[in-house]
Amino acid sequence: MSKLGIVAVFELLHLLFQEPRWELPAFVRAQQAYKAQAYAVQKSLEQSTLDRLMRIMYRADGRVAEPRIDDLNRLTLAKVRRAVAAQLRPQDFEINLVGDFEGHCQHRAPHVEGTLSTGKHYESLSPEATKECVPSAARERRLQELDEALWKYFGSIPASDIEPAEINRTFALCKGEDMTLEARQQWAHLEDSDERAVANIGGGAPNRWGCGDAYHSECMKARGFSWGATHAKGNEHPLYPFMCLLALQEVLNTRLFSTVRDSLGLSYDCRFELTLFDRLEAGWFTCTVSAHPSQISEAVDAAKGVLQGLRNRPVSEYEMGTARRTLLRRHEIDLQSNDYWITLLMNLQHDSPKEISCVHDISTMLRQLTWRDVQNAYSTLLTDPEQLFVSVSTAGPGSSFVSGDASCGLGRL
Repeated sequence: MSKLGIVAVFELLHLLFQEPRWELPAFVRAQQAYKAQAYAVQKSLEQSTLDRLMRIMYRADGRVAEPRIDDLNRLTLAKVRRAVAAQLRPQDFEINLVGDFEGHCQHRAPHVEGTLSTGKHYESLSPEATKECVPSAARERRLQELDEALWKYFGSIPASDIEPAEINRTFALCKGEDMTLEARQQWAHLEDSDERAVANIGGGAPNRWGCGDAYHSECMKARGFSWGATHAKGNEHPLYPFMCLLALQEVLNTRLFSTVRDSLGLSYDCRFELTLFDRLEAGWFTCTVSAHPSQISEAVDAAKGVLQGLRNRPVSEYEMGTARRTLLRRHEIDLQSNDYWITLLMNLQHDSPKEISCVHDISTMLRQLTWRDVQNAYSTLLTDPEQLFVSVSTAGPGSSFVSGDASCGLGRL
């Protein structure tokens, strides 16, 4: 983004916080757009399946699920204004800027008049690019102008006297042990011309720093879990739990794909994802399985077997090496992206375990991990049979239905 582009963004943000405009026609248009999105979610096989899973796992918390049309109808402009104003408080700003502010790598993008690109990854795509050499005096002037613009547009905004929103309230995962089998799994069918099926398996996990909600903490205490159990080098680093969980995610994805899809031939696709928060002590995992309706039950059972199989078949050194190389390569590629740098810098200015070492020690931590670290991290996932939640959806001929009784779903497959 050019200098004028940054200034224009600063001006818009200044107006947003200094003189926000709350217009009823704009609110109505936004409400209608979200209603259309809510309707589309219920008609989408993949999105509706995941939405039902989150509602099973967190029955008392709608923050993790898609809004329903009834919820949107209850909104008013006054309610929205109060909620947004409580979160957009100038004194709670966290400002992160990423770019080539010194001009080391600026070059003109071809075929686009008057534009500048700051990404090194564009160099191979633009042979016509001309690298600009910027004198030290010019670099200092640019940084000074940027600093002055920050103070002019953000430093001049007065603090808000509105009470802050309660944004640190963590999620509360349902206790699977207290639920029946029918309550922990839900089946649905959508009428469609094509036959297909999707299943989501979910459970509790810690956040990025290795801490979970109250229920997760109880389970970890009962298991006698400790992040320092392996006495690994660097296990006191704040980034250590996150790196272990990332490597575990890669290992589980490899096993799911090779077992459920390649070996058993039960699914078209199978993947494992972790949702890890920075500021909230909560997290969860989801395993998504896509298969034909006639094989979805077997595919779900096979995926459960892989998720629970690390107890009897620990992570191997070969799997750890493959996961390490994949993560290092992905990290090196993502470093060329401004979006990735913004993600790395986020929440550094808040009161959290995150510190600057969490930005520059990623490669070092990945190289130090062993299979024992990843195996130990597996214990933080709630994968016992009574701790897993399942949402299955099929599409094909027949009337649509949603049922919490697994036998009803099996009867329609």
